[in-house]
Amino acid sequence: MDTTFPEGETAMLKVSTPRVKQFTLALRRPSWAGTGFSLKVNGTAVKDISQPGSYVELKRKWKNGDTVALVLPKTLRIEPTPDTPSRVALMWGPLVLAGDLGPERDRRAGGGSTIGPIPSFVSEGAVTDWLKPVADKPGNFHAVGRDTDDQSRAIDLVPFYRLHRRTYGIYWDLYTPETWKQKLAEVAAERERRRKVEAATIGSLQPGDTNKEKEFNQQGEETTVDRMMGRTGRRGRKWFSFDLPVESSRPVALVVTYNTEQRPKRSGEILIDGQRVGEQAIEGSPNGSAVGHFFDVDYKIPAELVKDKQKVTVRFQATVGNEIPTVFGVRTVRANAER
Repeated sequence: MDTTFPEGETAMLKVSTPRVKQFTLALRRPSWAGTGFSLKVNGTAVKDISQPGSYVELKRKWKNGDTVALVLPKTLRIEPTPDTPSRVALMWGPLVLAGDLGPERDRRAGGGSTIGPIPSFVSEGAVTDWLKPVADKPGNFHAVGRDTDDQSRAIDLVPFYRLHRRTYGIYWDLYTPETWKQKLAEVAAERERRRKVEAATIGSLQPGDTNKEKEFNQQGEETTVDRMMGRTGRRGRKWFSFDLPVESSRPVALVVTYNTEQRPKRSGEILIDGQRVGEQAIEGSPNGSAVGHFFDVDYKIPAELVKDKQKVTVRFQATVGNEIPTVFGVRTVRANAER
């Protein structure tokens, strides 16, 4: 076989046989092959071609040197994820396209991600309307995405196997102009909520940030740092704790940030200076589920636990043999403030 695959779209098969022999040669006509799929035997076009996603069967007497030529045009298409149809992969024939989002960060140096949120695509048209091929570079494409500030961002995409030592995106959120307006409204509402939370905050820390955790006297047993969606967190099989500031003159609540995407099931309880104030369980998400989301849970801190105190110890510990849900944020807030 002689082929230009995967960048090209042709393949030539040459038969080698010591004598004339009758047999059936079954050749796949892939479902991804677009208009223009063709098949020739010794230069003569085969007219009886099966449907996409099936086999073309060539039954004849073959002799040495016979040739079979195929043309398999690759087309652009989107492949929705099973549980979130608006989250898609971009395909070029059988090849998934990866977006180049910048240099790969150096974990050994402790470098954080600098790529920011993954951009989205906004369009009501076909994928070929907004994903454009780069001239003279088969397999290279260019698109313009949008971030949550509604700013444009140019993105170069190439077949995934070509991309090395780069940060990349494989799955993309796809919006219509109308659903994009709704998304921006949701983002604005969430930013306002966060602003109010920040205004009500007494003290906060980012678990997994070594320097921050030292400031808050992080302790623990069988606990490690976790990372998800650009954020660090802390997980554990037994327990971990932090010391957080409080105000004894007003009601105080504890706000903890988790993520829905955790496997297997996790559960733990939360203690303030040794007294249980709540628990949290997260069911194990199934394999192949969509990317999870962060969410906050409030735990009321009884007044007697903060009376005459400037700080308290917040402890997370595992229950019933499960691992503690990864904690991505911890803060104490004024419970009677607007949030």
